[in-house]
Parts: sequence; structure tokens; C-alpha cells
Amino acid sequence: MEMHEILRFFRKKLGFTQKEILPDLDPSVYSRIESGKQELKINDLKTILNSMSLSPKEVFSITSLDEEQRKFKKLFYFCVQNLDDQIQKKCLINYYHKISSKNKNLRELSNYIAVKSYFVHFWDEIDEITPEELDYTYSLVMNKNYHQHYDFVLIRNTIRLLDKGRTDLIISKFFLTNQGQPDKPAVNDSVYYILINAISTRIYEKDYDEARRYIQLAKRQDKERKNLNYRINLKYLENLLDYITVGDYQYMERIQEYIHILKDIGDSFTAEQIKTEVKEVLNNITEDGDKNKLIVISAN
Repeated sequence: MEMHEILRFFRKKLGFTQKEILPDLDPSVYSRIESGKQELKINDLKTILNSMSLSPKEVFSITSLDEEQRKFKKLFYFCVQNLDDQIQKKCLINYYHKISSKNKNLRELSNYIAVKSYFVHFWDEIDEITPEELDYTYSLVMNKNYHQHYDFVLIRNTIRLLDKGRTDLIISKFFLTNQGQPDKPAVNDSVYYILINAISTRIYEKDYDEARRYIQLAKRQDKERKNLNYRINLKYLENLLDYITVGDYQYMERIQEYIHILKDIGDSFTAEQIKTEVKEVLNNITEDGDKNKLIVISAN
């Protein structure tokens, strides 16, 4: 739906007349906006939303501005949970090949890397992230002064492949520099999961001191405590690290409780992902492992 169609939809559903929406302007102004014949100014949009007590999020969630990405995410996550569905698999692989052979914008590059990062573990048609692609994405993000949403998603999907030196530079750039500056934009929630994935990788590599340092840094994020999923993931990793380094079985019991809760609320997929990760990490304590086996799901 286009914006003028969305405004008309909400106005009719909520029982407002056109005259009530922009009371300080000629009623014909709003009529032309709602019919798509007049450009919608930001200040007018703000007044319209206030008049109908609408939040920007509920309005923009149904616009066509991000329709292509919405379709990609729906397809991506369907395939994550239905790996053997050949019809949807073909659709995602076709998309992957389509963007593989073109100059990609940032969103397309992010999607391309997300497909590679996850499905290389399961589908022969998907190639691994190459060293050249890893170097390019790292340089792209590090050379920016302002980071967009898809920059964060790119790093989320590649940080497990970066060496410790590059990981530290990324984390320093995103979390330790320019803190508290008045012109610094609000932190996108996607950036938090860079730390989550970095912690997982350090635990898997048995670099427990560094994992602990990342955990302490991660605890200082999400100061308003809005991202429950992030904080739950962080606590799970802290329990895993404590079990490995302290040896007290209470920490494993907490992980098992977490897995049971996931199953109880119907999220068996995530429960199995956690069980697999714990098994991989514990098996790796006594043998050399491959951190490429750590699976990160991210297509935001």
C-alpha cells in the first residue's frame, strides 16, 4: 500500500472525517493528500499521525517502501526452518544467483552474505564466503564514518570468520568510540548481535578471557532494557562460559531450562539450534574444531 492509501485506510477504520485530520488547513489539502494528488510533507504527516493517535511504526509497517526486503526475509526464514522444501529453496537460490552476478547495493550485499553464511552448511548450490568477499565487507564497514542497518547485518554474518585483531577493531569502532556524542544516532538493535556472535566465536575458539571481556561490554548495551531476546541470548552465553570455566553444573541446568522454555513456547527450532551449539562447543574443548560450524541466522 502507498502512504496515501494507508492514511485513508486508517482514517476510515478509526471513524475520522477528512476535516478532523488537518484542522488548521483547508480540508481540500488533506483530501488531495489522501487521493495521492498532493505531496505529503513531514510536518503534515506528523500532524496526521497525532490526529489519529497512530504510531509511526504501525503506519510504516504496512507501506510498500520495504516490500522487496520483506519478501526476502520471509523466504529466507521459511527456508531456514524448511530446508527440504524444494520449491522455496529454488526461489531463494534463484535470488542468490541473480544478485551474485551484479553490482550489489548495500542491502543486496547484506542479503547475499546472509544466504552464504547460513545455507552453505546445508545446500551444495551455495558457496562459502570467499577471503576476497570477507576483506571487501570488512573494509567497506571500517572505512565508513556513519553506519547503516545493513552494515551491522553484514558484520553480524561475517564476524565469526574474522581474526581476533579485526574483530577487536570492529567492536572498538561500534561500541567504544564516539560514545555519548550528541549527534550520534540511536543504536540499531542489529548492532548488539555483533557482540553475541563474537562471544560465541571466542568461546568456540577457547579464548575464554576475551569472551568474558565481550560479555561485560555486551552487558553495557541496551541500557533501556528493551531488547529481551538480546539479553536472553547474552545470559545463555554467559551460562555456557561459566559452565566451561567454573565447572558448576548449575550453569548447564540453566541452559537446559532455557531449552525447555523454548520448546514449551513452541520454538523448537531455536531449542535445537542451542542444543547443537552447546554440543559443538563442548566437543571442541578436547579437540580442534571448525568455527565455520557455528551457524548464525541473520537476514534483517
